[in-house]
Amino acid sequence: MSLYYQDDSVTLYQGRCEDILPTLSLTGSVHLITDPPYFQVKDAEWDNQWSRAAEFLDWMGEWLTLAKPLLSADASVWVFASPELTSAVESVVARDFRVLNSVRWVKEQGWHKKAELDAMRSFLSPWEGIVFAERLDDAYGEAALALHRKVFAPLGRYLQTEWERAGWKAGAVGKALGYDSALPVRWAEGSSLPTADAYRRLRDLLNAGDSAEYLRREYEDLRREYEDLRRPFSIRTRDRSTDVWFFDNVAPYPGKHPCEKPFGLLTHIIETTTRPGDTVLDCFAGSGAILDVARQLGRKAVGIEMDAHWCKQAAKRLGQQTFDFSEFRGIR
Repeated sequence: MSLYYQDDSVTLYQGRCEDILPTLSLTGSVHLITDPPYFQVKDAEWDNQWSRAAEFLDWMGEWLTLAKPLLSADASVWVFASPELTSAVESVVARDFRVLNSVRWVKEQGWHKKAELDAMRSFLSPWEGIVFAERLDDAYGEAALALHRKVFAPLGRYLQTEWERAGWKAGAVGKALGYDSALPVRWAEGSSLPTADAYRRLRDLLNAGDSAEYLRREYEDLRREYEDLRRPFSIRTRDRSTDVWFFDNVAPYPGKHPCEKPFGLLTHIIETTTRPGDTVLDCFAGSGAILDVARQLGRKAVGIEMDAHWCKQAAKRLGQQTFDFSEFRGIR
């Protein structure tokens, strides 16, 4: 393992991710956002080191399994893929993680604009796949269960006391609020909490008076604790809420990596699914785009890159002044 670059926010190692991942002291602390080779899409040695797609997919499974122990219980996982192999890559990701979306990044520019229509025997694919998944394993489940036992159940019992004090039965409360009659039972058991809207309507229904203010404070405190526990996901605008994205390719510039992802796309991923202070792991750092954007957004970043040329380019990029955020463009 070779430490190639380091600053207060970013660490970059040179070497194969299969060799470096087991040596990292990051167990249970990172989110995975990475852009591996596509398999025989680019005219480069790193994209043509496997003779068959099956060999490439076996390798994908190998490094994903090595990366999994490093991920936090609330981690998000993002893996880029070619159109031809997006479904197969999704299947490999699903062995270790729970797949949430198969995003299509649609590109206005590209070879599809130049294809000879008479030569076509199938439809063109002007998009790139991005598999989005979560860890959601026993560590997360046990933590959530412990939180339920600690705070949800006492609050649920308090809710039950309030509706019984007001002369209501659980089933009638559920029906009065427009829900399944069994839902208040689940609240009483502590297996779930009412939503903010359900809580407000329950408070109005029971006319709890001073008790309502106490319950409001307790509810808000517990919701904060719960939000800190679960996987971060924050969508701020409707036009960024679907799994079809429109971003322009990165314009050519000296030192550009052939697979470099645009600033706006990476910002969208990192802001939506990580919190400030989180650590992002990129197993195929290339010219350091993911590391750079993560740092600018107040995250930590750890990168691995085996090619000395791209390590040099990444270190140069990371050592320079950061981007102007006014350049964040591209999604419609």
